[in-house]
Amino acid sequence: MKKYILIANKILAILLFMLIAKSSNACSYKAKPKIKLDTAIFTATAMGCTTDSKMVETALYRKGGVKNVKIKDDSIKIVFNSSKISKDELIKVIENTGTCEDPNAKVHKVKVKIF
Repeated sequence: MKKYILIANKILAILLFMLIAKSSNACSYKAKPKIKLDTAIFTATAMGCTTDSKMVETALYRKGGVKNVKIKDDSIKIVFNSSKISKDELIKVIENTGTCEDPNAKVHKVKVKIF
């Protein structure tokens, strides 16, 4: 019988501690504010092979603020944090990325499709 009373007392102590901790400001959890992400769609020339697409994709991901990149043919869809990177910077990254034949070539010309 004493064993059950000790177990009940421990359970009550744990529940009381959890109740105090939950009501305390010191243990409260604050969620991070949600970041507003923007989406832009560009068209780019000279996106001939998959290696060119991968090179552009990698260059975009290396920039801070780029969250997602999808490239299909000459269309590039980018989800990004506009407080960290601008649309003009995204265009510069794409235009300054080379091709699989010449990594130093600046052949990609970009037009904004949707912003």
